[in-house]
Amino acid sequence: MDATRTTRQLEETIDEFEKQKIRDIKKIFGEFVTVEMMFHAKALEVYTLAYQSIQSVDEEEDLEVSRSSLHPPYYQSRLDTVRANSKTSLDRTGSFLSTSGTLQVLTLSLSNTK
Repeated sequence: MDATRTTRQLEETIDEFEKQKIRDIKKIFGEFVTVEMMFHAKALEVYTLAYQSIQSVDEEEDLEVSRSSLHPPYYQSRLDTVRANSKTSLDRTGSFLSTSGTLQVLTLSLSNTK
């Protein structure tokens, strides 16, 4: 009789242990799934905002901004100035061989008045 009672107590202890184990596993996995759902919900919010931002891009306006950054208004006039100065500088530079056979370069300095 003592063995039967001990066996029954042992079975009750095992059952209580198993019940507690199942409750703990449910709690742990429930918390894990909740955290993952919150993470993915936040990610979905961020992706939604990103998608909306992408869809709101005005292609024509963006193209115009891109074109204007490639050719700013002052860029062309500056390029013309550099080209003109380079050509003028080359035109004003004369070179000749001296009597000793060495190359002599003569540069004339002219002032530009506008």
